[in-house]
Amino acid sequence: MKHLILFFLFFTGLVTQASEGTQEKIQRYKPYIDSLSQVYGIPTKLIIGVGICESGFGQSKQSIKQNNYFGLRGKYSRKKKSSFKHYNRPEESMVDFCEVLASKKYYANLKGNQDPMKWTRAMAKARYAANAKRWIRLMKKSFTLI
Repeated sequence: MKHLILFFLFFTGLVTQASEGTQEKIQRYKPYIDSLSQVYGIPTKLIIGVGICESGFGQSKQSIKQNNYFGLRGKYSRKKKSSFKHYNRPEESMVDFCEVLASKKYYANLKGNQDPMKWTRAMAKARYAANAKRWIRLMKKSFTLI
């Protein structure tokens, strides 16, 4: 029951975040993300959807401070006291996210496929998230916000 309540609070927070500022950021970056979609063959909806799930698409404290919309990690930095990557601009995190996906085994089979759910399932199968079923549900919900 405790997990259900925590999930509900997280999910309602996700919806609230998406309605307060996220839509404006999505609109601002969508042309850039569309161009990344063309270059990498990754659906725009998937890129935005992961950004929504990971940071409310730029609304979380980490994403504001580090321009990291996707929760991407690198080496631990003592100076920054974090293993989350820091970017000079949000666009850099978007490119890095696409590069991460392009390095995965499933990428070759999915490149150019514009169905974000096929990508989501492949990412879940490859253990992108600890709880694959929950992550798939969150991604489906995020796609409705785009």
